Amino acid sequence: MVRLAVLILSMAGLAGCATAPGSPKVTTNYGEYRDGSEHPAVLMLFQQADEAMQAGKPAMALTYLDQARRIEPRNPYVLYRQARAYAVADDNEKARQLLERARVFASPDDEMINYLLYELEFQL
Repeated sequence: MVRLAVLILSMAGLAGCATAPGSPKVTTNYGEYRDGSEHPAVLMLFQQADEAMQAGKPAMALTYLDQARRIEPRNPYVLYRQARAYAVADDNEKARQLLERARVFASPDDEMINYLLYELEFQL
């Protein structure tokens, strides 16, 4: 009887150690670019920002991304998304500044950041 109780308790303890299902991937019109965040609130804010961008409301997207940046201020993916929203809102200088900051926290050969910087250089 004691063995059964120990077995049940150990199985219950192991059930609590099970891994959670993977976080949902956020797909946008500029590709899957959320790999730097596993924080559930940031992922939700990314989704809300994507919906605002698709609705043509970059200012609303920026409010969501500002909240995400408060949670993860050094996340280059948050900075990239903010830069993209500023670029859509025709504030290319602010977009360029955010991309330069994202470069500090991302790998130097990050294609998405470098590509958007390249696009902005020709628009300024």
